[in-house]
Amino acid sequence: MTDLWNIQTISSGALDLHCLPGIGGRLWDIEFDGQSFLFQNKDLIGLPVDLDILADLPTRSPQFGFPLWGGEKTWISPDSDWPNSAPFPVLDSGPYCTTHTTPQRLGLQSQICPISHLQVERDIRLTGANRFSLRHRVTNLGATERYTGNWSVMMLNRPTSIGLETAPHDDVNTVFGDPTGRVRRHGGFCLFDCNAPQEFKTGLWNTAGRVLMRMETPVGAYVLSCVTSKPDPDDSFAHGKDFEVFNSADYAYCEVEWHSPARTLMPNESLSYQQDFEIQREKDVLSAHNTTLTDLELLSCMS
Repeated sequence: MTDLWNIQTISSGALDLHCLPGIGGRLWDIEFDGQSFLFQNKDLIGLPVDLDILADLPTRSPQFGFPLWGGEKTWISPDSDWPNSAPFPVLDSGPYCTTHTTPQRLGLQSQICPISHLQVERDIRLTGANRFSLRHRVTNLGATERYTGNWSVMMLNRPTSIGLETAPHDDVNTVFGDPTGRVRRHGGFCLFDCNAPQEFKTGLWNTAGRVLMRMETPVGAYVLSCVTSKPDPDDSFAHGKDFEVFNSADYAYCEVEWHSPARTLMPNESLSYQQDFEIQREKDVLSAHNTTLTDLELLSCMS
């Protein structure tokens, strides 16, 4: 093991956020009640990292020419700008420096990417005994303008179901793979069954700005919710829609992906995006007096 693999942890009550600054400034795991919810690729843990030969690292997904480390990270959209169809190495796999450290907060900053001339800052903050926030900030430090957006990608252990409100007329776009039998509509909800190893990626609108992720564990189901700003009709999104789901056929994880609005950043301009999360046992959500009828119906559809 090298310093790149040192874990930094911030804790509040039963919630531990394990962070990995040395490999892309990742949120490496969300641990609650002793249960782990984020996928970590055990085939890669502890290996040395050479940013010039990342494609040589072992993988069970050769269709993707980059390492699938795990955890949650900030990617840069659109992916059509990526070199060789892989995330910018310095931003995705390089070490981030620590800019703030308190018992409830960790601030991380990437090096300046020599390809895109972008720099990423990540702020991981505990906001309660079962709540936390992620703030993503990308800055254009190049000499010319660049169209870009923040893209949060969270790799969740399976089995997991994902549900959100969306407009009934909104089509779910298949980006690749086969979502047959894994994506369904129920009234104003869209539901993703990520319990089986069937590869697909889809995109849609996160109309209400709220996503529920129902995750099975050996001690019962947990619910992770995420609130973001609602998409505005005037916003531009680099992938057309603001929300995507990917399910892996090669590893036991699925990805929940949020996009900020994209903008053309002039030199030294920045773009920020925030997500607010809450994690609870499903039985506590179902019995709480303040749980909305929408959440109750959504969880009923996901169970």
